[in-house]
Amino acid sequence: MMWRYIRKQQLKPAELRKLQDRKLRALIRHSYEYVPYYHSLFKAAKLSPDDIRTVNELYKIPVTRKRDIRNLPSEEVVASDIDSRKCWVLRTSGTSGTSLAIYWEKKAYLTNQLLTYFWQLKCGDKMTKKRVAIGTSWPAPTSLHKIGIFRTRRISPFDDVKTQIEQIKEYGPYTMHAYPSCLRVLGKEIMEKDIQGVAMNLLFPTGELLDEYTRKLAVDVFDADLFDSYGAMEVGRISNECVEHDGYHTVGESIIVEVTKDGEPIPAGEEGEVTVTNLVNYAMPFIRYDLEDLGMLVEGECSCGSYLPRMRLTEGRRSHIMRLPDGRTISALAVIGVLNNVQGISQFQIAQEEIDHFAIRVVRGARFTDKTVEEVGEVSKPILGDVDVEVSVVPSIPRETSGKFRPFITKVPA
Repeated sequence: MMWRYIRKQQLKPAELRKLQDRKLRALIRHSYEYVPYYHSLFKAAKLSPDDIRTVNELYKIPVTRKRDIRNLPSEEVVASDIDSRKCWVLRTSGTSGTSLAIYWEKKAYLTNQLLTYFWQLKCGDKMTKKRVAIGTSWPAPTSLHKIGIFRTRRISPFDDVKTQIEQIKEYGPYTMHAYPSCLRVLGKEIMEKDIQGVAMNLLFPTGELLDEYTRKLAVDVFDADLFDSYGAMEVGRISNECVEHDGYHTVGESIIVEVTKDGEPIPAGEEGEVTVTNLVNYAMPFIRYDLEDLGMLVEGECSCGSYLPRMRLTEGRRSHIMRLPDGRTISALAVIGVLNNVQGISQFQIAQEEIDHFAIRVVRGARFTDKTVEEVGEVSKPILGDVDVEVSVVPSIPRETSGKFRPFITKVPA
């Protein structure tokens, strides 16, 4: 398996495309024959499996979005030739507004996990070193842990930040897996109180969008190298940060990544909606699935030597888009970026209650002063324009049941 992974990293573009074409043909035929949803989708589009022979012909298939399948019974979206009772059933976190049950063939899911492990090892991780996991879906303890492989201590993201830091210091991990929001809260606490003894070697954020502020903060306070990744419960790992930090390589042997506008693929360098096809999970196929994330494909050779395609996310999720009364639509990341630089805040959340009314909730940090609340309003207004901004200080901001944190919520359709 390791040799196979290494070999796939070295495939040239034509070789990778040939592999993807072969896997795609098999997936399309299976989905047409055994998944009622895709059979109906193909019929409505007047397509047969023979019409999709290569990745270049994927565009013929209509894009599927979560709203298209979220209310369908499992019999419509799970392959009839696969015993669903033998599948692993996962559930999306619902941070985009809707939770969805996902059926994975065990072999496909394990393949996804192994590819992730191998990438981590390539980044410098060690199987025999200790690690902590805060809020992420890092696999539960197995018999491997008993022989010292991937020894993991789980820390709840719902624990008080001081308790989390104490556990990290006591365990002394080599590696940490965590939601970016957890890294940000930990990083601020450690920096503001000059806490020592938390250094480690590697950080693997996952599950949420990583912004540049959080990346720099985490690298500085933990004195560690950081490698980000991008994935979704529906389709598994999509891309991993290059070991040379030169972009994000797609997991080309198991995923096809398109960037689309109105369902049509667009060239590299243009921003659109990240649309993916998983090539390995036959239990519940996802073909041209719009993840509601905004990104672009990246051209050019990578300095690490890999020929795997590259991509990057741009403005986060479509649900991060703000619609403003002056007609503008902007990303919430613009406001999040300036609030990250306000001293004295350990956490914040922006809520768009109405098109012209925003509520910003902040949690006191170590350097909070009487002027902090005023500063939050002052730095937000130039971006938001002629709107009401109400800033309030709260003792805490609840996380989602999954442990993830939503820095922006809105009641206004984008």
